[in-house]
Amino acid sequence: MRFKYLIIFVAVGSLLALYSVSLLSQPILIPLSSVPKYNGQHVAIQGIVIDYRTTASGSQLITLRDPQNSTNTVTLYIEGELQVEFGDTIQATGEVQQYKNNWELVINDPQMITILQKWHSFSIPLWQLALHPENYRDTTVNVTGIATQSSGSSFTLTSTDGTYSIDVTYRSTCPHQFTKGDIVSVGARFLYDATTYRFYLKATEDTHGIWRSEG
Repeated sequence: MRFKYLIIFVAVGSLLALYSVSLLSQPILIPLSSVPKYNGQHVAIQGIVIDYRTTASGSQLITLRDPQNSTNTVTLYIEGELQVEFGDTIQATGEVQQYKNNWELVINDPQMITILQKWHSFSIPLWQLALHPENYRDTTVNVTGIATQSSGSSFTLTSTDGTYSIDVTYRSTCPHQFTKGDIVSVGARFLYDATTYRFYLKATEDTHGIWRSEG
């Protein structure tokens, strides 16, 4: 009988030990500002996609920005390619390295990246863009308002209370079935024009567009 209980005790202890090891082996989730402290270590980070491109060798570079602090950015160096868009929120796991005075996360497998939220899955009110523009700069956003002052391939998007407005430009091939005075949802890049010192929305990519809202 004692031997039986001993076997059970050993089995439970082994399972607990394995569970503890698995927890310790999981990379910890750290803020982007702490990446330099983990040089050479495997960590997990989260951020908003503000840039991405494919290199001549077929690797992909994705730049992530801290949602709460636009000055904190980290580049992901990926062996392979991941389908992402500006404004997507993702989590990535890889090894921290420094390259030409910049910090990056080296990822050997695109499956080590998880898309937590697509940019079009939530709508941002105009007042939020106006009060916190740096949190959304260079990302793709989904904004709802009233189409006013339409002219050619551009118009002004105004909040329903008339307090906030922003200029919108769009490519003719982007969906844009609306007329002046319609309530519309705009999917576009939120950019800054250094010549006019103004932010604006630019719909030029395949997933962008201006859609009439039922509301």
